Amino acid sequence: MNIVVIIRQTPDTETKIKIGQEKNRIDGTGITWIINPYDEFAIEKALKIKETVNAGEVILLACGPGRTEEAIRQGLAMGADRAVFIKDENLEYADSFMISKLLVNELKQMKFDLILTGKKVIDLESSQIPIFIAEELRIPHVSFVMKINEVDAGGKRVVCDREAEGAHEIIELQLPALVTCDRGEDLPRYASITGIMKAKKKEILIKNPDLSQESRTEIIEMELPPSRKEAKIFEGEIEEKVNALVKALREEAKVI
Repeated sequence: MNIVVIIRQTPDTETKIKIGQEKNRIDGTGITWIINPYDEFAIEKALKIKETVNAGEVILLACGPGRTEEAIRQGLAMGADRAVFIKDENLEYADSFMISKLLVNELKQMKFDLILTGKKVIDLESSQIPIFIAEELRIPHVSFVMKINEVDAGGKRVVCDREAEGAHEIIELQLPALVTCDRGEDLPRYASITGIMKAKKKEILIKNPDLSQESRTEIIEMELPPSRKEAKIFEGEIEEKVNALVKALREEAKVI
């Protein structure tokens, strides 16, 4: 059973983002780049499936500029077997449609039973790419999966567990299929020293993309969210604090 995990590199959640001189770009100076955290959940789920069925490969698939190789090596150190990297510096700001098309073109040349991805990418808060891919490949898909309950490699099916709109759902999919992953109970494993050393020798197949496919959307301008005002803390006895709060709401916030 072969599992493809689609990964992306994103800025670290603790990185302070600055807008670049071009208002539709971020300033890359000093940014720490990591695997998209939700993609780590997908890698962990893939590795657990492989351990359960005791067969096949976990293959990473990434699309982006050269720096993305750092994220790929991290995924290989976690335990993935090999990787395919669609590499081009011009993909830095490619939109979801273009990235999806490039990934689909590569997936059509690969043998896979299951595709796993993170439920979203944290830099753009987008979850479009996996759904584009599933639709282009004409395979079933399910999003926001917390747990993969059962994998039947021989019967070509998986059973998934997910939370949706206040409901708990158990969904069975026929393979091949695509699943987007939330954390659930699967904490990503740390890469061991041995894993890191092995990752240096694992294959990363570099592919040069056909960039004739144009993006369909464009970022015109970015802006940082307004800074939050400092919280006001009222001291004293409960009655004093309540009176001070009511006064502030009336005279300062003007909401009562």
